[in-house]
Amino acid sequence: MRKSDDEGVDIDAIMKDVAALKTDIGKLMEHVKDSAAETVTGPARRIYGSLAAEGERSVATIAQQVEERPLASLLIAFAVGFIGSRMLAR
Repeated sequence: MRKSDDEGVDIDAIMKDVAALKTDIGKLMEHVKDSAAETVTGPARRIYGSLAAEGERSVATIAQQVEERPLASLLIAFAVGFIGSRMLAR
């Protein structure tokens, strides 16, 4: 039964990490939006606004999927990192 307790703790830790990641991504998006908005003017500002809104929607969608399926998300992230490290090692 010890293994079951450890798995519960691991899932709780993953959920806390996902929540922290979601908060950090939100803060990063705000920072990027604010700093980029200062340098963009005119029509470029409108384009930037629509791209920023789309990026925020994408982040929200990804965060929702991670919350709904944390284990699958963790496995996908591990696989992408593993493949990326193998490609960079060459």
